[in-house]
Amino acid sequence: MLPFRDIALLAFDIDGTLTDGTTWWGGEQRGWLQRYSVRDGEAILRLKYRVPVLPLSRNKTLAARVRMEGLGLDTRWLGVNDKIPALLALCEAYEVPLEKVAFLGDGPDDALVFARVGLGCAVADAHPTALEAAHVVLRSAGGARVMEEFEALTLREDP
Repeated sequence: MLPFRDIALLAFDIDGTLTDGTTWWGGEQRGWLQRYSVRDGEAILRLKYRVPVLPLSRNKTLAARVRMEGLGLDTRWLGVNDKIPALLALCEAYEVPLEKVAFLGDGPDDALVFARVGLGCAVADAHPTALEAAHVVLRSAGGARVMEEFEALTLREDP
């Protein structure tokens, strides 16, 4: 398992990780809406000063795109169909080996990512497959300040 202090890139899922997985229909002009924590956004902004931080998610909503762009994140891997090829492309683009990548997620497809990266972190209420595959299970549930908890862990000497 990659120590938190050695992370060179942080990628994360959105639905069920950065959000609680709930969506609301906002009408034709707005599409599907989601709720994001301002404190998670602040944690992402602080983490960005230390390592690249970016979404690796199947989420294709306008709400997710606007939120990620508002945080100044690279959105090339937002709305992907298959996370593994996207993960490999992301690592190539940032010139970071898989073993130096941390990934936060919650679903069965995230469990596959956990198996490829140096540090796979599941949220507390993740799917059982993700919980079993994760190197670390966070105390926070999806949408409940996951990034804030992750940031605090990176500031510790040991995981």
